Amino acid sequence: MSRRGRWRDEWIYTLGGVLVVVAAFAFWAGAGTKLVRAQFSPAAGTGPGLPETTEAIDAARVTTRILYIDAHPDDESAAVLTYLARGLHADVALLSVTRGEGGQNDLGPEQNPQLGLIRTQELLAATRGYGVKLFFTRARDFGFSKTPEETEKIWGDQALEDMVRVIRTFRPNVVINGWGGVHFGHGHHQASGLLAPRAVAAAADAKMFPELERDGLKAWSAGTAGVQIMDLDRGSESPQGYSVPIGDISRLYGKSYREIGLNAFANHRTQGISAFLGSPFLRRPVGLVPEKGFQFSQGMLDVSLSALAGADDGLGCGGAASYCDAVKKADETLANARIAALQLKWKEASAQVAKAGSDIESVMSAAAGGSELFRDQLGFVKSHIDRALELSAGFEEKADADRAYVVAGEQFTVHLERRCRAEVACEFTSPAIILPDGSKQEGHADTPSDQMDFGVTLNSSQSQRKGFQGNFPEPEPLVEALQTVTIDGYKFDATQAVTHIEATSTRVDRVPLRMVPAYTLMVEPNQTVEVLGKNAKPFDVLLRVHSYATQAHKISAGVEVPQGWSVSTPAELAFEGSTDKYAKVTVTPPQKLSAGNTKLVAYAKLGDAKFSTSLEPLPTLPTQLWTEPAQCVVHAFEINVPADLRVGYITAENEPVPEALERLGIHVEMLEPTALAFGDLSRFNAIVVGIRAYELRHELAGANQRLLDYVSNGGTLVVQYERDFAWDRAQYAPYPAKISPPAGSPLPRVTDETSPVKFLRPDDPLLNTPNKITQEDFKGWVQERGLYFWTQFDSKYTALLAMNDPGEPDQNGSLVYTNYGKGVYIYTAIAFFRQLPEGVPGAYRLFVNLLCAKQHH
Repeated sequence: MSRRGRWRDEWIYTLGGVLVVVAAFAFWAGAGTKLVRAQFSPAAGTGPGLPETTEAIDAARVTTRILYIDAHPDDESAAVLTYLARGLHADVALLSVTRGEGGQNDLGPEQNPQLGLIRTQELLAATRGYGVKLFFTRARDFGFSKTPEETEKIWGDQALEDMVRVIRTFRPNVVINGWGGVHFGHGHHQASGLLAPRAVAAAADAKMFPELERDGLKAWSAGTAGVQIMDLDRGSESPQGYSVPIGDISRLYGKSYREIGLNAFANHRTQGISAFLGSPFLRRPVGLVPEKGFQFSQGMLDVSLSALAGADDGLGCGGAASYCDAVKKADETLANARIAALQLKWKEASAQVAKAGSDIESVMSAAAGGSELFRDQLGFVKSHIDRALELSAGFEEKADADRAYVVAGEQFTVHLERRCRAEVACEFTSPAIILPDGSKQEGHADTPSDQMDFGVTLNSSQSQRKGFQGNFPEPEPLVEALQTVTIDGYKFDATQAVTHIEATSTRVDRVPLRMVPAYTLMVEPNQTVEVLGKNAKPFDVLLRVHSYATQAHKISAGVEVPQGWSVSTPAELAFEGSTDKYAKVTVTPPQKLSAGNTKLVAYAKLGDAKFSTSLEPLPTLPTQLWTEPAQCVVHAFEINVPADLRVGYITAENEPVPEALERLGIHVEMLEPTALAFGDLSRFNAIVVGIRAYELRHELAGANQRLLDYVSNGGTLVVQYERDFAWDRAQYAPYPAKISPPAGSPLPRVTDETSPVKFLRPDDPLLNTPNKITQEDFKGWVQERGLYFWTQFDSKYTALLAMNDPGEPDQNGSLVYTNYGKGVYIYTAIAFFRQLPEGVPGAYRLFVNLLCAKQHH
């Protein structure tokens, strides 16, 4: 199985933003893209108040666009991004090459694409605080990589193509290469740094990725000046190049740009960032250093609108044409608008912003036969003026649907409201609804009220917006409201995503519209294990069928099974509207079952239509829905599991290992702090310490002696991987053992999931009973072999396995044990938490052997 393994290619399209209603604010996804809502509380600078209005006016006076490129969510320099966007008022965007789905999760059980969904929302929340736009590529975070060569091989050309797409979309004057010049550490970081300048060059070459030009994305080189590429120096207290003044205090917010940025950076909760906010690394000064062949001047970071009037680099007016003075005049008018806004003279401020907009429009008309690049620059300026005018005028448009989930063919209602400040004269044309295929549903021109209801019906071909969306944090809104507003003779269009207010007794959320199947199913269990060699017994599959359809229907619900399997009769269910119904189906495997995985597909059938989709909230972030096939996967393999095996489990991350053990019939009991401190531990055959438990379960250090006493009295303790900084600060094992490698060496892990595994003691009972472990057991693994191996350990320990990544020496700290008193103490860095949910037979067999260690030593 490749490192992309069983991950779904389409997962990105499950993204759906939501927002707590009492904390509403907006995020602008990029030039020309639409308003996107999200679910996190608003950060400073993201609401419609005086500071935001002043910022919007300032942003209309700066023409520089800066693109910051890095590899993962949480790689970014929050302070630098905040200073550029909120201090200099440049138009700034962050391009994260991946969504971070290959990382760890401090909050819950989600891994791989599900984790990427959560980390996308975390970065979206952070970028709102920074004041920047957000883009991604479709490149996968496939876990830790040790070389850029491996990373680029797995990413292929898609990463570069998407980076070019973003550059041609956003059209930056400056690119900050977050990992430029870094040639050590994570392969994703190195590859990101190597790809960034190649992407800038390719974006300027019309022969590269010609299909992008067919999408309207022309080659971009920022005029004759060219796109300038800067690296970051964050490595010392005296950085090279231009020292970014991130410690300066914002006059609008009263905090330093570093503090504003770090407050937003704390949104990376799944990565445990809050514990590192006091790190000296995050407090260091940061330098901007031009890459070889590029130039830097401080003024290039905030080129003014007035400077655009005289610029002769292909982007500006050149100073010669008669209409160039109108550009300067628009800048002066915006400056006056800022003064009026700070004095709360909203009528005057709105009039001045509208006048600046009219001036820019007149220049665009006059320059119709001139430089296309100049007109494009003015287009960016106009979009900023429109935003400034919305805020100055207090324009607000609400577009609320009567439901969040839309079924094809069923009508739903959209209620529209619009308003401006009382002192600002806003003229409204009749609003319209923009449907997913781009068509419009017009309102009634003679409607005098500022409120209007639309009845909307979508068909099955309108399930999502047209066009490529893989670079955006979330899909564009399914349906939008369009309102044309005229203020002091200046006309602009405002769009608003149609959303739904979803309320329960404990919370209120604003959620996006989403087209869903009429019926979805949740399957329990979604995985099960059949042990080969035993008589196959019937088992029940429980179905929760949810109707999103509002009309009454009778359906049948059942499970499709392969030839040779048998299944009970489908259940007949009657729905009166949107609700849940339950069904139980009994499945019987064949007596001669072959090894492998079998998918039992659940369905709900209405006439000739069959529905087989699961749509469920993520445990860690319930406002985000995850869609996948509604099925039960049966893993069939040989394994010996002793009867009545009882395991105590200490988890910190709601990891998937306990559930996997229960599939084998093992009795698993979660050990909470009270049970760990006072419970009878002797009743367990083994106790398992979950991944990172010594880091995240704060009472565990105090209970460690109880665990060692349990081992000494005859128990088996299995400790899964811990991180070096949490493990090495104390001696939790019975004898000395460390994870930290020698200075300058990478953290001990084997990232190649196909790496050969050497048996150091092939006759050891842990590799032989109750299951004989062979090389076959290490086939079909996903993402990695293991992480945070022991690098140093006392001679009283026995190492059982050795493995290595290509070109590296063997590491023998992945599976180590010692006899301690009457029991057995085991440390394993093997990535069981990734293998067991994927049904890897060898991982199951080896883990059972570890649980049974005491019985055979």
